[in-house]
Amino acid sequence: MDGKITTDYEWSDASTYIITLGLNDGMSPPYLRTKIWVKNDQENLYILMKTAYLDKIPADKEDQAFLYYLWSTVAEKDWDQSDAAWLYQLGSPRDLTNYDGNAWQQDIDATPPGDNNVQGRGYHDTTFYWFEVVRPLDSGDPWDWSVAPDDTVGAGNMEQTSDLLYIGLHDDSEGHSIETRITLTFAKQPDDNHPVGGTLEEPDKTPLLAAAIGLTLVVAYTYTLTRPRK
Repeated sequence: MDGKITTDYEWSDASTYIITLGLNDGMSPPYLRTKIWVKNDQENLYILMKTAYLDKIPADKEDQAFLYYLWSTVAEKDWDQSDAAWLYQLGSPRDLTNYDGNAWQQDIDATPPGDNNVQGRGYHDTTFYWFEVVRPLDSGDPWDWSVAPDDTVGAGNMEQTSDLLYIGLHDDSEGHSIETRITLTFAKQPDDNHPVGGTLEEPDKTPLLAAAIGLTLVVAYTYTLTRPRK
C-alpha cells in the first residue's frame, strides 16, 4: 500500500466517482473535489482517494484521511457502534473504535483488545493528496464492522443517527474534518467471471448545496489482487 497508482492496471478494474468534501457533513465550504476508486475481492475493500487541496488551506505532513462507519445494534436507535480506518502520511495507519462524538480509541487499546486490521498510507504530490486504504469486509475483530458482498452500508438518511458512513480528510492544523457521507454497495462475484462495475445514484430532489451527500457507490468486484497482502 503505497498511497498512489503504482501501475496502469492497479486500479483499472475499480469503480470511480467524483465526490465533494466539505465541513458540516459536506454541506459547508471549503469544498474539496475528490476522485475515489473503489473495489472489493469478496474479502477486502480497497479505496484510493485523490483530493485537490485549495491554495488557501496549506497542505502539511500532518493532514490525514479516514473512512468511518457509525451504526446501531438496536433497530431505530442512535448509533452505539463505530469503526474507522485512519491513514497518515507519516506513521502507520490506525484501526479505531469507541467514538464518543469527539475522540476515538484504537482497537488495540479497547477492552478486550482488538487488532489493527487497516493497511494504507498517503502523500502529497504538491497538487493532490493521495490516500490508499484496504480493510477487511469481516475481520472477525469484535471492534470492526462486519459486511459481506451485496450488503449496503451508509444508507441512513439525514434524520437518522445510525448507518452513517463518512469519508474525508482531517486538517490537523485547523483541527477539523472535511468530509462527506456516502453509501457503499458491495458487488457480488458475477456468474460470468468478469469484473463488475456500478453506477452512482443520487437521491431524488437532493438540494444543490448538498449535491454530494448521500451518494450511492457500487463497489466493483475484482478478481486479481495487484499487491501482496501484508
